[in-house]
Amino acid sequence: MSRELHLTSGSITPQLIRLCLPLLCANVLQQLYNIINSLVVTYYIGDNAFAALGVAESVMNLFIYVITGACMGASVLIAQFFGEKNYPRLRQQLYVSAVLIGGCTLGAVILGQLFLPQLLRVIQTPTELMADVSTYLRIILVGMLFTFTYNYLAATLRAVGDTKAALYFLLISLGYNLAAAWLLVAVLGLGITGTALATASAQLLSSLLCFLYIRRRRSFLTIHREDMRMDRALIRLTSSYAAVAALQQSSLYLGKLMIQSAVNGISLVSTAPISAFTAATRVENFIQAFGMSGCESIAIFVAQNRGAGKEDRVFGGFARGAALVISLGVAFSFFMHLCAAPLSGLFLERGGEAMRLSVSYLRAISWFYFLSFTGHSFVGWYRGVGRMNITFIGTTLQIAVRVVGTYLLVSSMGLDAVALATGLGWVIIVAFQLTVFYLDRKGIWPRPVPPVS
Repeated sequence: MSRELHLTSGSITPQLIRLCLPLLCANVLQQLYNIINSLVVTYYIGDNAFAALGVAESVMNLFIYVITGACMGASVLIAQFFGEKNYPRLRQQLYVSAVLIGGCTLGAVILGQLFLPQLLRVIQTPTELMADVSTYLRIILVGMLFTFTYNYLAATLRAVGDTKAALYFLLISLGYNLAAAWLLVAVLGLGITGTALATASAQLLSSLLCFLYIRRRRSFLTIHREDMRMDRALIRLTSSYAAVAALQQSSLYLGKLMIQSAVNGISLVSTAPISAFTAATRVENFIQAFGMSGCESIAIFVAQNRGAGKEDRVFGGFARGAALVISLGVAFSFFMHLCAAPLSGLFLERGGEAMRLSVSYLRAISWFYFLSFTGHSFVGWYRGVGRMNITFIGTTLQIAVRVVGTYLLVSSMGLDAVALATGLGWVIIVAFQLTVFYLDRKGIWPRPVPPVS
């Protein structure tokens, strides 16, 4: 087994950077899936299809982030068992998480297919977009099974410190996605159906590549017959870690779905606000990839060292990781404010109403962006030490402020209300995280979480 997978000895900062860079590239590439679809739709189909894609992705992201949240929660256990060098327990935990999370994914896909029309009506999808949104989501929901497989395998590789392999496979599937989207949409004229087929099949490709790599290069992760036991203790641990992480992500994206509904509601005369919000969200998601990569790096580093019982490296990794992530957040606050127009122009027609709305939104939210990155640092810490409930409470507080603020202000401020409410939500979550961190360091609250066994 390659020694560089272990993060329990050596210089902390270089290890964090080596861990983070492939994660960053992978997260950026993941955002490029959506950007590629957006560009293909914009240039080969039209503005209404672009707006439909934005509405569809607000629903799709709910499924995706619940799946990724559950996989990330379970991967904390994998990292701790790996730090302990308890490989039989690690493989058994892999089996338990595959059964539990995979089964839930299948159930969610079936329910999504059955109740899709009702869901689209709840979020006030405009009538003229309903057909395209429904067509796209029917295909993407089936592809969620491949999305689970890839995220489950990729999270496993990252938990044991192998962050490069999943990146390479994602890069290959991205190239495939680009070629397939162009062929199906531009050449064969399949419209928004083509973009959905390209995305779903690309997820299948990346999951197959991950599976084959683990079989051949990381054999200690290969599940054998003797590992296929539904151990009660592991069921309880996996369920609690995965469920709370999934709930955190679902509360975040249910809130975003409600915000999308508010944006849809101000688009009765024109779809410009939907297009503007879709474009601005593309920019935000790209930038958020940097914060999310830092968060995941901190969580993996903290979890491995906690499993190994090296508490000095646990806190040292968090402190240095947080300094790097927050510094990036400050830089992106300035970047987003200064470059709002050219960034929006990547997706929208210059001089149009949607362009104006997107620029105004990005400039308003830019002043708060360093707080978002601060929040990512603390989420990485709390995940790594197993305090999933703290991340869930913080995220729920944040999204509640965002949703309530949006609905209170949207009639008077339009799309800028979403930016202001989002910023206020970040203020609340950082204040909560700092308070809990202070109380924890003083030994006041919450009670210590023992390492898993």
